[in-house]
Amino acid sequence: MGSATPVLSVDGLAVRAGGVRLLAPSHFELYEGERVVLVGPSGYGKSLFADLLLGFAGRGSIGLDVEGELALDGEPLLAYGPQARDHRVGAVFQMQRSGLFDDLTIEQNLRFGSEDESARSAVIESLRLEHVERPVTQCSGGEGVRVALARTLLRGAGVIVYDEPTTGLDPLNARGVVAAIGEAHRRLSIVITHDYAAFGGQADVVLFLDPSDRTLKRLEAGPATFARIEEALGGGRAAAPEPAAATPWLGRLRAGWLHLALGTSEFLLDALWLLAWPWAWLRSAHPLDGPRLRQALRRDLAPGVLAFVGLSAMLVAVTGTYFLFERLPKRVWTEPLVQDDLVTGLGLIFGRIGIPLLVSVLLAAKLGAAAAAHLGHMSLTRQLDALDLLAVPRRRHLLLPLACGQLASAWASTALAVGLSYLTSMVVFLALHPGYSAVYFHHAFLAALDGDVVLWVLAKTGVSALGVAAVAFRVGTAPMRAPAQVVGGIHRTLLRALLLVLLVHALFAFAEY
Repeated sequence: MGSATPVLSVDGLAVRAGGVRLLAPSHFELYEGERVVLVGPSGYGKSLFADLLLGFAGRGSIGLDVEGELALDGEPLLAYGPQARDHRVGAVFQMQRSGLFDDLTIEQNLRFGSEDESARSAVIESLRLEHVERPVTQCSGGEGVRVALARTLLRGAGVIVYDEPTTGLDPLNARGVVAAIGEAHRRLSIVITHDYAAFGGQADVVLFLDPSDRTLKRLEAGPATFARIEEALGGGRAAAPEPAAATPWLGRLRAGWLHLALGTSEFLLDALWLLAWPWAWLRSAHPLDGPRLRQALRRDLAPGVLAFVGLSAMLVAVTGTYFLFERLPKRVWTEPLVQDDLVTGLGLIFGRIGIPLLVSVLLAAKLGAAAAAHLGHMSLTRQLDALDLLAVPRRRHLLLPLACGQLASAWASTALAVGLSYLTSMVVFLALHPGYSAVYFHHAFLAALDGDVVLWVLAKTGVSALGVAAVAFRVGTAPMRAPAQVVGGIHRTLLRALLLVLLVHALFAFAEY
């Protein structure tokens, strides 16, 4: 025991989910300077305790009933999210879900810990990181753990939670990670592991999640303790979970309504927040947000995206123009009378209504799904959790770049699509009417397309793009712990984004006319 005042105190901490007991009331204290190993059988709540400590679960978590207290330096934690830890608590997640931003370089990852170059250099040297300009995806498992540890240390965390840090590593890399954790020890280190033999020499305290009664027990580390734990895990009987009480249908209805209302309100807040940040483009020079913004612009303005939209617009223009004139009833008599109006109508349909709607629908399907997949991957690999622990606002760092990319793509694609539809329609018209000139078609096509039309088109495609970005952000950043949830998020994003686009264009149609 390094101090009379505990760093972390647990008093009657217990958790239920849907009436099932996940953690029975537990009592213990952890003190300054202690190295703790948290062990227990899989699926019994070790990660749940870590989430409670880090702020990813607590009293406000839907579906969880949390009792008792968990305090850091005497301050209660259970009612607050990860940002309230004020950088005092950090985490290094296991290799498969490392929390590293895998679309950035090692150096860019470390910038989230500190923008002080000398501090970064010192940590890079102490943890023996090399070639930090590499993408983080090129790191080995052991390197990835050290990068995550370096970022956490740079942020100033004194209490660090390690979630299975040696999982999947070969013995050499595992020894390196164990040594790095020992060197990085500050106030309190908590290592969640099945490989407690590797950390036994460093541990002062063992937190044992006893399967016989589902409580967390503080034990003094030592060979005898680990032997007893081994015996308990090997032959002990697990406490049967308490049966879940059936939820009345009225309770389920209320929970569903609250979930819908919460999701809708958060989406509206996202959309309003976007409208309040017109200077988002200035963040392109920001050391943390700039790379994300540039990535979003490169992704959403990629030649493939523009080609996809442009070819679709040309196909619509070819079929629309050809069948309008070729299938015109009593063409010989009626066409000379209404031809000017027909060409002007083509301009209105393509330039003001049809092509903007087509572009919004295509981009909602393509870019909305891609954004939901990317954000879902970040949630699955705990990159979003890492952002929260690093106190980086999700809206600023993820929603802003997403919205900027979608908005730029919507306006650029609409301009390209309208231009290509105009040229394609002209070629088809002149092929069907050899006696007319391009000048005639140009003036007739643009006769009803004035400056007001341009503003309406910019407004409705822009609102659609921002709405799709808000939908993808809200769905993609939901907690996900399995690949199937990411796939489900993509499907939900597609459906909601397409419905939103149709609603926006319908409302604008009523407003315009």
